[in-house]
Amino acid sequence: MENIVKKIDIKRVSIIVIALLLAVFAFVTSWVSIGSGLLVVSVVVACMGLKKEVYTPTGSQVKRHTFYFEGESRGVIGDAVKNNFAEGSATVKFLSTGSGRLDISITKDRKFAVLAVSHFIPHRYEPVGEPVVLENEKVSSLCSYLEKCSGKKLF
Repeated sequence: MENIVKKIDIKRVSIIVIALLLAVFAFVTSWVSIGSGLLVVSVVVACMGLKKEVYTPTGSQVKRHTFYFEGESRGVIGDAVKNNFAEGSATVKFLSTGSGRLDISITKDRKFAVLAVSHFIPHRYEPVGEPVVLENEKVSSLCSYLEKCSGKKLF
């Protein structure tokens, strides 16, 4: 989506800079073990990535989720999308792997989401139809539905 961009995560960059400055100070004052520890912390934080995905209209962070299901459940998911994930929609059992895949990109403020359904053909997943874009109340319904099906919180 053109509204989802990668931006530098200022918090992570700040942590890295502070840890590196403290490491330099520790090395200068002969606290080598503390300096080494701070250096390791800054490298680990840097390896976690310096950028995050942000939905530009709201400035909210975007998180991606992938859910797998058996192919027969594709119709159930399609019905749930058509019904805007209403409270009475049939649930899907998500698995650790399966012939169907549901990819979700959702903002932390639950105002925007994109979902795409794919099915497995040998060696890769192929998209089934176009991605579905949801906004506002529909995203909250989607979150409730997915949390009910998966048993875990999305954010």
